[in-house]
Amino acid sequence: MLTIFVEAKERERRAFVFAEPEVTIGRVQGNHVVLPNRNVSRRHARIVVRDNRAVLTDLKSTNGTYLNGRKCTAPMMVKEADKVYIGDFVLGLEYARSAPRAMPPFLPRDRREAELLRAIGDRDEASREIYADWLEEHGHAHEAELVRVQQLLVAMQPEAVGFRERTQRLSELGELVDARWRLRVARPAIENCDNLDVPRFSFKCPKEWGGLEPTAKADVKFCGACRKQVYYCTSVPEARDRAARSECVALDMRAMRWPADLAQPYGRTTCRSCRSDLGTFDGDDCPRCGAERYTATVGMIA
Repeated sequence: MLTIFVEAKERERRAFVFAEPEVTIGRVQGNHVVLPNRNVSRRHARIVVRDNRAVLTDLKSTNGTYLNGRKCTAPMMVKEADKVYIGDFVLGLEYARSAPRAMPPFLPRDRREAELLRAIGDRDEASREIYADWLEEHGHAHEAELVRVQQLLVAMQPEAVGFRERTQRLSELGELVDARWRLRVARPAIENCDNLDVPRFSFKCPKEWGGLEPTAKADVKFCGACRKQVYYCTSVPEARDRAARSECVALDMRAMRWPADLAQPYGRTTCRSCRSDLGTFDGDDCPRCGAERYTATVGMIA
């Protein structure tokens, strides 16, 4: 759990709480933390929490990011007593140092919503359309649109007109809703499955998260076709850890992706700053924390 506190002159102190380990900060909608000021870049900085450490990275912003007055020119460790300066804003943070805890469940807002979510969990397709109407009637416009866009994408092929635009819109909507709620209605493709010819692109797979059997854990479901559990992951490094153990995964729509990001080999190429397993990624900067160099470990030195 990551909490970011934001302060600015003549503005009330605000707190943003995230279940995700990766948070972006910038001027425009689409960032986890939006700082509406012209001296803040559109995508200004990123904070990643991994292995009980918080890493701050400037995303090549115009006016820079500063940690305790020092300009951030490479990924930097952030402690809870530190202050991060972005434009006219001062940020502080708190994060859990213990082992990762399961995401707390989403609590329905009334009995009718509980009934509809239960029906969706039982794979009743008609309930999704009814639920979208219920959400709209109760003023939850972004959630209603997300459910409807998902339904449209399920019926489309990736090469169809409008598929790319709707996929982009789905990603934008995912950033505007509660992550716990998103888990209840998500429909990502199942990946790393040996028993199915599963493509990486969402919604083309014959098996998807919404069609699996629920278990006692909200982020774990059961696939009756391959008789295996499927794990819902919020980031590629988390998914790679499970894929290395031959486990099936479903990735959250907000996870940062890159080509062949779940492919073997596992544990051979890791980022020196955030320690993410990067697999076959061959770019200059770590796609997760932005570090300019990462280290490859291919064996042990005697």
